[in-house]
Amino acid sequence: MRTAIVLTILFATGAAHAVAQEVPRQLTLDDAIRIALQRNPAHRRVVNDEDVTAVAERAAWSQFLPNVSASASTGITRSRTVTGQDDFGQPIALRDPIDYRTSSANQTISASLTLFDGLSRVGSLRAARAESRAAAARIAASRNALIADVSRRYYTALQARQRIALEEQLLASARERLEMTVQQLRVARTHPEDVLGAQVDVARQELALEQARGNARKAELDLLQAMGIDDPVEIDPADDLPPPFDPDVLDEEALVARALEAAPRLLELAATAAAAGHAAGAVWWSRWPQVSLQASFSRAMYLQSDEALFELNPRNRTFSLGISAQVPLFSRFQVSQQIAQANAAAEDAREALREERLRVERDVRAALVDLRNAYRSLELAERSAEFARQRVELAQEKFRLGSLSFADLQRFIDDAAREERAAIDARFAWINAVIALEQHVGERVRP
Repeated sequence: MRTAIVLTILFATGAAHAVAQEVPRQLTLDDAIRIALQRNPAHRRVVNDEDVTAVAERAAWSQFLPNVSASASTGITRSRTVTGQDDFGQPIALRDPIDYRTSSANQTISASLTLFDGLSRVGSLRAARAESRAAAARIAASRNALIADVSRRYYTALQARQRIALEEQLLASARERLEMTVQQLRVARTHPEDVLGAQVDVARQELALEQARGNARKAELDLLQAMGIDDPVEIDPADDLPPPFDPDVLDEEALVARALEAAPRLLELAATAAAAGHAAGAVWWSRWPQVSLQASFSRAMYLQSDEALFELNPRNRTFSLGISAQVPLFSRFQVSQQIAQANAAAEDAREALREERLRVERDVRAALVDLRNAYRSLELAERSAEFARQRVELAQEKFRLGSLSFADLQRFIDDAAREERAAIDARFAWINAVIALEQHVGERVRP
């Protein structure tokens, strides 16, 4: 029992160490994406479909090959007869029972090949190839969505770290103001309630810092979940923020054209529509006659003794060769129903493709509008934050000289903190807008 417990602890420790080695403490965005593509469960489920479609395509190819089967059997039979018939066919009891004993061995190999079935097999093969392309497109779409999701969560974790740094700066500033207020109270330039207000401000800022740290840890856990990491290892987002660029440099029509050509979801639906069309054609060709070739070769032996049991080389040989044709004259309208269903499925797939093209074009144009708005908001937020910082510097100087009340100073500082937080949020809103646009286009759009 103790040995089992020790082995369990060692295994768990080794697994945790392996995960810790796999996830570097200084985590870059490329590392996060690489690990997520390897470990994310939802993406792995989609990737597994590739093997299924490959087998289905091989199965469609195999319809052009003959079916070959082999069989072998051997056995022994023993029976006793105690009744018989007289010359008039009446049952009688035999004076002496008759014992029968026989043995047999049989070996057969047979093959059948479809010579003609219209183009049904060709349509099935083309449908299987199209399904393989659809599976590849689904994998690309899943990869594209996972990269976008991991990127958002990564930058959310990085944003939380920047919020921590900001709250730490604001806490240090609040403590400095408390110290300065206490000093001014000693020279009668302020009032005791101002000191209490500064202490309340320090306590409030300490709470804001703790909340920012908690939010940062939750953001890291969300990132680890998207990466497919089970253990809550410690990470530190190490990448810098991408530099902002003006979306006006992007060509809207070119982005739409690239999306309509490269968007994984469109590629998937196009392949699905092609597969449905080929499948409908294969069903239609089932109305045609089917011509098949059959061949078989067998060896057998039957003896009234046990000698044929387990005989490996039976001496009786038979070979047969034949051609058969099957003409579907009347199938109780089942073929017509299958054709109607296949045609409807093909038409539905084509309409789904057209609907997705309209949606992709709309999403790309809307995402570009969101990116432009986010860029303008970022410019205004950073400008407002800079003005707020300058105003706080002037207000602090006036407070030191005693020409500004503590309440006014606190109001200016609160406004500046609000503008700083808004600037951080605007920067990451712009990043998320870029990620959304790239996800809709299906490739990188940053200059």
